[in-house]
Amino acid sequence: FVNVHASLLPKYRGAAPIQWAILNDEPETGVTIMQIDAGLDTGPILAVSTTPILPQDSARTLHDRLARTGADLLVRTVPEYAAGRLHPQAQPTEGATYARKITKEDGRLDWTRPARELWNRVRGLAPWPGTYARLTGGPKPMLLKIHEATVKTGLAGSPGEILTADRGGIVVACSPDALCLTEVQREGGRRVTAAEFLAGHSLHPGQRLEG
Repeated sequence: FVNVHASLLPKYRGAAPIQWAILNDEPETGVTIMQIDAGLDTGPILAVSTTPILPQDSARTLHDRLARTGADLLVRTVPEYAAGRLHPQAQPTEGATYARKITKEDGRLDWTRPARELWNRVRGLAPWPGTYARLTGGPKPMLLKIHEATVKTGLAGSPGEILTADRGGIVVACSPDALCLTEVQREGGRRVTAAEFLAGHSLHPGQRLEG
């Protein structure tokens, strides 16, 4: 039996290799055609194909690209393997990592972390479970799901503090830098741009988002 695994083995063995490659800020990933053995994604390697992880990639777009890459590589690999022209190579023991299953709790944004790390979390957990924070300052906290964001460097504030809120986005201080939320969704609402959200929800500098 052979398997198509969505990582460059032995890195990211396990259930969520695509998400963890983005979460860990990897510059590239890929697919590995491997023989199945008794271990968890530990079998010998038949073929590998790499692809860069682009700034505009999310787990969804990377999944779709790797699916196409893996299918193409499988079609080329199986005939060579069946004909005996391709010989499996044991996985290196060095550099092996495990990509554990993603949970909903992974989507909580901790504003004390660097902005780039949170940006990778927004990308790496799209579409599921998505990332979220709670907007405080009203009668009760509002759960806000973050769909799109960018990093703003050179900005500072208390982690979770809203620095600016305008048509360009909702800029929230991290540690260091800041995250600009450009597409959000309140609980029970629809996905909207920051400008659309602000048209119905007045935000001002000094308000806070909590993880």
